[in-house]
Amino acid sequence: MFLRKAEIKDCEWVYSMLEDLRFPVKYELSQFKEYYEKCLTSESFSFYIACDFEDKMAVISLNKFNMARYLGYGVEMEELVVHKDYRGKGLTYKILDEVIKMVQKDKTVRKFVLKPNGDDSKHIFSKSFDLTDFVVFQKYLNKL
Repeated sequence: MFLRKAEIKDCEWVYSMLEDLRFPVKYELSQFKEYYEKCLTSESFSFYIACDFEDKMAVISLNKFNMARYLGYGVEMEELVVHKDYRGKGLTYKILDEVIKMVQKDKTVRKFVLKPNGDDSKHIFSKSFDLTDFVVFQKYLNKL
């Protein structure tokens, strides 16, 4: 398994992979494509594809942000979606390991952050990450 940066040709596949995460937000492929093309040139946001030879197995999105108190950056994994054909095979652990190795190469990155929704993925992430006492508040703005 290896990670590669997403390309424009991956747009429809990434859009379909994010289907489960879009509820209740709904948007068309054309809207996503416009957003996706901007992401591909962003310095702070990236899509990656986990592959096994030519097979696409998962999509990962990473958001790099400033952390002035650490004189560096943090990286938050916004999404990790494993294709249904590859679920239940321990792939998430391998992907997390590869993502961390990749992110760690940038010596200015001080922290890697995950904020999973719900309890169903806690057992996966707790094997590689420390559970903190951070509380996250959010407010949706400018809804689609």
